Amino acid sequence: MGLFMGNQYSITVSDETNEILQRMKKGGYKMSQVIDAAVSTIGEHGCARLVAMRRRIKSIEGDEE
Repeated sequence: MGLFMGNQYSITVSDETNEILQRMKKGGYKMSQVIDAAVSTIGEHGCARLVAMRRRIKSIEGDEE
């Protein structure tokens, strides 16, 4: 498991995520390294749980409107 990053993705993020990434970029971090560190630390199952949780929250919030 090396640090060579040869895979590229084009992604769309929320405004909230964009603000976080822009602050990190201003702090001198490379976006590819930030995203790689977050995803590899959380892992596949952790990412899946977070996505499912956010979908449930949006669904609940949508029901209340």
